[in-house]
Amino acid sequence: MTGFLSTIGARLGHAARATAFSVMGVVFGLVGLGFLTVALWIVLAVHEGVLVAYTVIGALYLVLGFCLMALGAQGGRAEGPRRSARPSEPPKDPPKDPLVQLAEGFAMGMQAGRAMRERRD
Repeated sequence: MTGFLSTIGARLGHAARATAFSVMGVVFGLVGLGFLTVALWIVLAVHEGVLVAYTVIGALYLVLGFCLMALGAQGGRAEGPRRSARPSEPPKDPPKDPLVQLAEGFAMGMQAGRAMRERRD
């Protein structure tokens, strides 16, 4: 049972580290986007005027928002493009969770015990 708990602990540590780096990446990305927005506004305000600067930046964010919503609505697949399986090879089962394997092993042991008991009687 110790190995199982250490595996869960390692997975939780990896997930926490990945989440922390992802959050920090989003924060730094938003700060950078803020600085770029201010720089674009200054350039447009100096060359074209304040009204044009607001309009261009607003339209840019509107288009970016629609693009991101369209990408989110697609519901992309994590496994990538599907490949056709060769007819000579049976399809491989995905790896199972350790708890599922433990439950299957327990059920197989129970069936074997019942079969032995029925043969004895």
